[in-house]
Amino acid sequence: MIGFNNGKYEQLENINIPITSLSINRGYGAFEFFQIINGKPFYGERHLARLKNTLKELRIFTEFENELPQIIDNSILKNKLNDCYIKIFVLPHSADNVANYSGSLYVFPTEMPVYDDALYKNGGSLLLRNYQRDMPLAKSTSYLFGQFMQNDCFETNAIEVLYYNGTTIQETVRGNIFIVRNGFVHTPFNNVLKGITRSIVIDILKENSYQFTEKEITIEELFAADEVFITSTTKNVMPIVEIHKHTIVNGNPGEMTQQIMREFQKVKELYNLS
Repeated sequence: MIGFNNGKYEQLENINIPITSLSINRGYGAFEFFQIINGKPFYGERHLARLKNTLKELRIFTEFENELPQIIDNSILKNKLNDCYIKIFVLPHSADNVANYSGSLYVFPTEMPVYDDALYKNGGSLLLRNYQRDMPLAKSTSYLFGQFMQNDCFETNAIEVLYYNGTTIQETVRGNIFIVRNGFVHTPFNNVLKGITRSIVIDILKENSYQFTEKEITIEELFAADEVFITSTTKNVMPIVEIHKHTIVNGNPGEMTQQIMREFQKVKELYNLS
């Protein structure tokens, strides 16, 4: 595998981050991640727009920001990969200018595990934890609590951890959540990272005239939902049938969730053909 190392392309095994880096010593950095389908970044422009916002939120800049589309294209070509994922990191190594950190840019392809088809047919489960991510509008490298909770997920066979603040729900470790109640689809709006898959699903809802709102969702509303699903780059649209040992209705994926899953798959298929 070949990656972009802040100005040059190198084998991944030759790319290193200094042990003195601020990104290591303080866990401070920007991150972006997206899928490549048939040699093209899936909604790449939205991902790059979010990265730009993350850099603004974290006060990080990279001299290669305007070259990123070409760097991504070069990375795809050099690795001869039509279908994969791309990771982007902008990592400040020095704290010399805390008003505007200079970040080194790293771009490289990666493979991700494929989720079992049974999860999309039968639905998955979530754990519930009282936690609020720092600076949720920025997609940062800080996944400390989410990573710590992976053992709990493994032991309970949960897909993800769902964060809530004691009253309302926010997001999962690596995705967004939607609920369906009385024919309406709702998703949290405040204090969440607005995922790109989330935005595509919202487009689908609007284009198909679903009744939809972005709103605060209480724990009571979550447990009273008729259907629940999550969205993310790797999970796409995944039905959720159990949350913290609470079964959603009859424990089966709902019809509206399945319709949205089919519509999302159509979007990906059309993108693959374009």
